[in-house]
Amino acid sequence: MSWRRVRLLILAFLAAILLVFVTDVAVAKGESDINIFKMGTDVTVPEKQVMTDAVAIGGDVTILNEGQVTHDAVAIGGDVILKPNARVGGDAVAIGGQIVKEEGAMVDGSEVAMFSNAKALFDRFGLFGTLYLTNALFSLVSLIVVFAFGVFLLLLLPGHIQTITATMHQHPFKSGMWGLGGIVAITLFIALFAGSVFGFLLIPIANLAFAVAGLLGAIVTGLWIGKKVFPRRETAKFLPFSVGILILAVISLVPIAGGLIILMLNLFGFGAVLLSRVGTVQPETIQKRFDHLEGMVSPSGT
Repeated sequence: MSWRRVRLLILAFLAAILLVFVTDVAVAKGESDINIFKMGTDVTVPEKQVMTDAVAIGGDVTILNEGQVTHDAVAIGGDVILKPNARVGGDAVAIGGQIVKEEGAMVDGSEVAMFSNAKALFDRFGLFGTLYLTNALFSLVSLIVVFAFGVFLLLLLPGHIQTITATMHQHPFKSGMWGLGGIVAITLFIALFAGSVFGFLLIPIANLAFAVAGLLGAIVTGLWIGKKVFPRRETAKFLPFSVGILILAVISLVPIAGGLIILMLNLFGFGAVLLSRVGTVQPETIQKRFDHLEGMVSPSGT
């Protein structure tokens, strides 16, 4: 694929991500009116004042004497502190902190304190440093899981994995489009049938199928990257796969951009899983309706 065609796919991917982001923001604003939201600093509800919600990321939420939060008080990387006679009408949630209640303070909903010991990380590395470490750890653990399942599937179903990888190689543009279409389809399916009896029965199955396809896509992505590094070793499986996962692990350590790059690469793998019907359709039999975009791609290196 030429740079022009790659750029077209990148723009489509970013447009889809932007659409999902804007939709989430619109839903959030419609469902909850956050009166106080601060990042990297504390939130304070003044004495005898009433607020709807109080949210602090990287700071404490403090409700002073006889102050009230009618819905939820949430502190991520800080404490929720209720001074005498303060009240929270909903839930009090402290992630990476504690809930401190003084005399007469009340929480009508649930009191949730998670990872209280993590506050030391916030104090030492700050909000963005802690988020980076958490994201890097999550990415590395995820890649370890992908590696373990990948080795197992390469031993159990080597033909299917190789077929999906070949599909990703020979039909890159179409794989990316199928990946975007799959994400849009599962999102619309959940949005349309959530809350119904039909959705109650089928949404868990759809989510499980989506997770399995995503895992297969991540495995294929690692193998595909490894085969780009070792194009001459056509029959090799474990060495290219191991190198590919190692490269993804290094990319995951790049702040912000690393996660986006891995997400986009996995989009191609996910689409190849759908396009090849989980490796049951050979890439040579897939029609090239986007020949003018994909160009003639040699099957070598698959």
